[in-house]
Amino acid sequence: LILYWGLAFGEEWGRETSTGECEVTYDRKRLKEARIVAFHTTTISAKDIPWTHYRDPGQIFVFWNAEPSASFGKNGLTEFDNFFNWTWTYKWSSDAFRGYGTRDWALASVKRGKLAVDEIVASKDKMAMWTVSNCGGSQGAIQRMQYYKDLVQAGLTVSTFGKCFFWSEKITWSFPTNYPDKLKKHKFYLAFENSIRCKDYITEKFWDNALKNDMVPIVWGPAKEDVLAVAPLDSFIHCDDFESPAKLVEYLHFLDQHDDEYRKYFHWREDESMTGEQMAKLTKEKYPEIDVMMKPKDLCSEYLKNTKTKIIKSLNQEFIASDREECLS
Repeated sequence: LILYWGLAFGEEWGRETSTGECEVTYDRKRLKEARIVAFHTTTISAKDIPWTHYRDPGQIFVFWNAEPSASFGKNGLTEFDNFFNWTWTYKWSSDAFRGYGTRDWALASVKRGKLAVDEIVASKDKMAMWTVSNCGGSQGAIQRMQYYKDLVQAGLTVSTFGKCFFWSEKITWSFPTNYPDKLKKHKFYLAFENSIRCKDYITEKFWDNALKNDMVPIVWGPAKEDVLAVAPLDSFIHCDDFESPAKLVEYLHFLDQHDDEYRKYFHWREDESMTGEQMAKLTKEKYPEIDVMMKPKDLCSEYLKNTKTKIIKSLNQEFIASDREECLS
């Protein structure tokens, strides 16, 4: 039994009944039964420490987080020293992986086969789109907005939505994101994160907003090697590959004029028998220098095969200090 210590972000849409082979409960009265207690960062704070509730030494207390290291500050999370046993985050170095997407997830979430790709490519008649609501709350948010402006200045047509563009058409937001067909006519989606080179931080902007909605993600923020490690093979365009925003726009216009070249970004969908594991192996063959994620570590499975526990002396060292300097500065 896994006890979730409250709803992540307080949202009902996040409610789960199971993960892997493990039952999930939100009922704190079952604390004594639970073998794992998972605390999302929105459900526990410094006021909960010292811990006054029941705790069995055999239970595994799990730090569950979906936000980038940068959001906690360089000296964050010290109040949780010696409190948690495992981490459950989007970082592959975590004890268990709780990311925003995987190759298997992507393959299961999109239309596949050559005919499906033909239809997708034929349906496209708009250039790029971007939905964004954090306009300047972090260094990453400021820099990505500037990069967007540079793209527009260089001649890219972008349909914009969200709080940062108050004049834009309102679209109904839901999670997971399912854009209406008229928006799926865009060829590209600006999958711009609000953080800079934070290790493994690749969010729904890439997986949901772009891939699942049949658009090619243009990635800004994550390091390219981090994206290659988890993404479907040859499914995205990375801003780092271009010496300037103008050069990127030039390439996007080239793709817009050449359907056969644009189509290559959907090639990963064509073989309907392809699995995530097979694709990971193909990625490793093409990019041998990349530490490709083969199979994500599932929380329930990790517990069932290994009930040994540890105490995380410093969550700051384990989760924040291990990140890149660009992410934390």
